[in-house]
Amino acid sequence: MSSGYTGRILNIDLKNKSTNYEKTNLKDTKNFIGAKGLGAKILFDRLKKGTNPLSPENILMFTTGPLTGTIAQTSGRGTVVTKSPQTGLFVDSHFGGIFAAEMKRAGLDIIIINNRAEKPVYIVIKDDIIEFKDALDIWGRKCLESHEILQKKEGKTKTVVIGPAGENLVRFSSITVDGHRHAGRGGSGAVMGSKNLKAITLSGSKKVSLHNEEGFKNKAKEVLKQIQENDFVPKRRKYGTPYWVKVINSEGFIPTKNYQEGNFEYADEINAESMQNRIVDGGGACFNCVIACWNKSSIKSGPFKGIKLVGPEYETIALMGSNLGMKSIEDVAYICHICNEFGMDTISLGGVLGFAIEAYDKGIITAKDLNNNKIEWGKPEEISKLIKDIAYRKGKVADILAEGTKIAAEKLGKASKDFAVHVNGLEIPGYDPRGTFGMGLAYATSDRGACHQRAWTVKAELYSPDLERFSFKDKAQIVKDVQDERAAFFSLVLCDFAPISIENCVDMWNLSTGFDHSVESYLKCGERIWNLVKLFNLREGHNPSDDNLPTRMFNDSFTNGSAKGIKIDKNEFKKSLEEYYSIRGWNNKGIPTKEKLKELGLEKMVI
Repeated sequence: MSSGYTGRILNIDLKNKSTNYEKTNLKDTKNFIGAKGLGAKILFDRLKKGTNPLSPENILMFTTGPLTGTIAQTSGRGTVVTKSPQTGLFVDSHFGGIFAAEMKRAGLDIIIINNRAEKPVYIVIKDDIIEFKDALDIWGRKCLESHEILQKKEGKTKTVVIGPAGENLVRFSSITVDGHRHAGRGGSGAVMGSKNLKAITLSGSKKVSLHNEEGFKNKAKEVLKQIQENDFVPKRRKYGTPYWVKVINSEGFIPTKNYQEGNFEYADEINAESMQNRIVDGGGACFNCVIACWNKSSIKSGPFKGIKLVGPEYETIALMGSNLGMKSIEDVAYICHICNEFGMDTISLGGVLGFAIEAYDKGIITAKDLNNNKIEWGKPEEISKLIKDIAYRKGKVADILAEGTKIAAEKLGKASKDFAVHVNGLEIPGYDPRGTFGMGLAYATSDRGACHQRAWTVKAELYSPDLERFSFKDKAQIVKDVQDERAAFFSLVLCDFAPISIENCVDMWNLSTGFDHSVESYLKCGERIWNLVKLFNLREGHNPSDDNLPTRMFNDSFTNGSAKGIKIDKNEFKKSLEEYYSIRGWNNKGIPTKEKLKELGLEKMVI
C-alpha cells in the first residue's frame, strides 16, 4: 500500500460481534483521495438503494485521509460518513480533536460499522486488539460524562460518544469527539444510536508512514511558516470563529429570530469581545494545530455561574444566540452547553428552536403542547427545557421537533412551511443568503443540504471589488469551483480554517503517498467526488427541484440593518442555478450527463 495510508479498513459487525480487516483500495485512493471521497465511494458501492438511515443496514464510517496524523498543520481532522436520517442524503461530518490521528496510529484508514447490537455496547480498540463491552452503565449518560467515565475505565484513550439525543434517535443528533469536538451535521449521532453503539475508545502506537519523510518535513515547515505569517491567523487565534459576529451583524445578515431579520439589537452582548471580556478563560487546539482557535470558557456570573465549556463558536452564537433572541453571551453559552451535553448539532437545533418559537408566536403550537412551557425569544430557561424535551422526545410536539424543521413543518401544517428555514431537510447556517447571494446558490446546491462549508463565499462577496453581494453575477462559477476544491480538501483531510494553498495541498499529498498529482488532477478528484455524491443522492431519491431556498428568502425583505429591503428574486436565482448546472456539465434538470460522467470515470456508477 502507498505511504500516507495505513492500507487497512476495519469492518465491525455489531450483530455478530465480529471484526475483519480489508485492504484499502489503492486505485480508489488515487481517484477519491480519502476521508470524504473514499467514504463516498464505499457508501455508494455498499449501501443498498433505499436503505432506511436508521435501520441496521445503514453503514456508519469513521474515515481519515492521507494527511491525517502527520506533521502537516491541522492534520487531526477526521470525517464521519453515512446516509443521513435528517435528509435521506449523503452526509460527511468533519471533526477535530485527536481521535482521527489516533486511528492512523492504530493502523486504520477507515472504521466501518455494520448492523446493530442486541443491547448497548461500546468498542475498545487498542492497536490490533478489539473488544466489545457492555455499555448499559453509560447508556443514558451525557456526552462529556460518558467520555470521562470511559477514560477512567479504559485509560487515556481517544473517544467518540453519543448522548441521550443520539440514543433517542433525534434526527440531528451529533457525535462528540474527545469530549469537546463534534461531528455535528446530518444526524450521524442518531445512526450510531440506532446501532446501539454508545462509544468507541481508541489508542494506537504505530508510526504514520510517509513516502518521502524528509521532503514532507520540509514542506510541512514551509506551510507552517506561511500560516504563522498569515494576517488573519492572529485574529482567528485570539477570537476564534466568534470574530464574525460583529462583521455579519454589521453587514445585516446574521440570523435573527428565525431569519425574520438580519440585524440583532443585542449583537454587542454576544460578540467576540463580550466573550473575551466575560467568559473566555484561555485557548486550546486540536492535534498539531498552531492556529489554536479554541475558546475555553466558563460562566462567571448569573443563574448559570460555574458552567464550563469549549466555545461557543460563531455558528452556535448565530443560531442559538441572535436567532433565538438571546441577550447575553452567558445565556448563549448556557444553551450551547446544554445542547452539547445531550449531543445535538447546534446549527440544526438552533434552527428548530427558532422555528418552534415563531410557531408559538403565531399560535400554531401552545404552551400546553410543550409540557406547559411558554417559549419566547431570549428566554434561556424555557428554551433549555425544550432542548431537554427534544433530546428525550418528551411530549408530542417535542417529539415532532426532534424530527427536524422540514418534517416538523409538514406535521404541524398551518402555514408553518412558510417560515421553515432549511434546504433538503438541513437547517441553514449562520449566514442569511439575502446578505450574500452566493451563499444562497451554495446552500441550494450543497451535497448534504444547507451547508456553509461546501462553498463559503461570504468573505469574497463582502470584500472583493469585483463582486456584487446582492447579485448572482459570477456566483455560479465561484460556487462550483469552491465546491470542487473543498471536496478534495475535505478528503485529505485538513481544517477549514487553515490557510493552505492548493499547490501546497497537492505537494503534501504527493510527498506523503508517492503519487504524481498535479493541481489540475487534484481538482478533478474534487469534481469526481462531488459528482459521485450527486449520483448517490439521486439514487436515494433526491429531486433536483429541491435545489431551492426557503420561501422566506424569496418573499420577505429585511426591515432593518445595512441590508434593509433586500430579498432574493426567484427568477434570478433560477437563472443562476441553470448557469451552475451548465458549468457543471449537468443537464437542465440538474442531473450529470453521460459525457460528464465519462470524463470523470464514473460512467459505470449505475443509479
